[in-house]
Amino acid sequence: MRAFLAVALVAVASLASACRAEIGDACRRSTDCSLQGERSCDLSNRIGGQGECIIEGCSRTSCPDEAKCVKTYGTDFLSVACDPDREDKAAVAADGTVLEPLNSCLPHEVCLGEGLCADEVSARTTCRRACKSNDDCRGGYTCRLTGSDGVYQQPDADNQAPHRQVKICQPV
Repeated sequence: MRAFLAVALVAVASLASACRAEIGDACRRSTDCSLQGERSCDLSNRIGGQGECIIEGCSRTSCPDEAKCVKTYGTDFLSVACDPDREDKAAVAADGTVLEPLNSCLPHEVCLGEGLCADEVSARTTCRRACKSNDDCRGGYTCRLTGSDGVYQQPDADNQAPHRQVKICQPV
């Protein structure tokens, strides 16, 4: 009886892991993405009543092969203009004059590539479906480059350059 129970548990465990949804798959609840809880269902951009499977709190190297880690800033609050080339750093003008650093953003904000200050504290990092073309994305999603609209690739710990671009599936 114990041997039968052990075999049954192994079979159920392997079946559960084999059926795990990939990042970007459609979902209605987090258990559609994973029974172990490491993936969740993001319902913030529902397409046809369904969200997408994601992993919250990722780092540049922690996402599965089908995904990239991106940092999303709340676009509702992107209103203060800044210069990404001069925010918090000095620059040299064409005539050799040293220009003082600009300080348009608050201490808890970062100057995004599109020239707007964004709140670093409320930014959210998630694994999102990587793509090469629209064919890699499910219906209602399009393959777009990060680097605008408050969506950026998460910098890695060794290189904090914030303006790298990757392609991910994003709602239309």
